[in-house]
Amino acid sequence: MPLFLTNEELEELTGRKRRKEQCETLDGMGIRWKMNAAGGLIVGRRHVEQVLCGEGVTPQKRTRPNLEVLAR
Repeated sequence: MPLFLTNEELEELTGRKRRKEQCETLDGMGIRWKMNAAGGLIVGRRHVEQVLCGEGVTPQKRTRPNLEVLAR
């Protein structure tokens, strides 16, 4: 079994085809992801299984910088 999810598995997991929407959905599910040099999503199969089975993985929420602070 491959270490990472396939593109088809990512579509099935997220219900999304576009990469940006897949990233947003994965973030909402608490599933960590990385982007490879070719711009493809890398999602570890084991991590997904842990999150979906509730095996004590704490989701990490991705935060965006507060750019309003710079405008002050």
